[in-house]
Amino acid sequence: MNTDPAQQSFEQLYEAQSDAIFRFILIRVSDRERALDLTQEAFTRLWQALLDGKEMTNARAFLYTIAHNLIIDWYRKKKAVSLEAMTDPETGETYEPPQEGAIKDLELSAEGRFLVDAIKRLPPSYRDPIQLRFVEGMSPPEIGKALGISTNAASVRLTRGIEELRKITGYEIEQ
Repeated sequence: MNTDPAQQSFEQLYEAQSDAIFRFILIRVSDRERALDLTQEAFTRLWQALLDGKEMTNARAFLYTIAHNLIIDWYRKKKAVSLEAMTDPETGETYEPPQEGAIKDLELSAEGRFLVDAIKRLPPSYRDPIQLRFVEGMSPPEIGKALGISTNAASVRLTRGIEELRKITGYEIEQ
């Protein structure tokens, strides 16, 4: 029987959080394989932190912070598709590359797709808290820890994000 506390802690975290972390990443990168790779990297970094004896008061928030930073790093390294790759070699016509997005993979309803598209149009300062609150079910204190902001700032961003989402979707409350 295994008695290593780091391994037990890691296994419990992986079991409880792997699907949520994968969804968190998938919605942002819209590429299933890339999301799987980044999820694996997030848990690899968590494992290393546990082995190094890093003290964690909230491992879930720490894991979301790792995932958030990996997404930022991925976007910084992401290379644009060249125009040659978008041109048919026989006809010379250009075309849009197919988009294999998170929406198809998650098989969302039409309303779900509409809301996911609307959330994607929010500025990151609002989009991330909205995603963490309503998709991942995190509380404002957990959101604050995951994003490195205060609980009050997380609550304000949630409120403002919901207001912006209402404007984008046309669901504004009449006053």
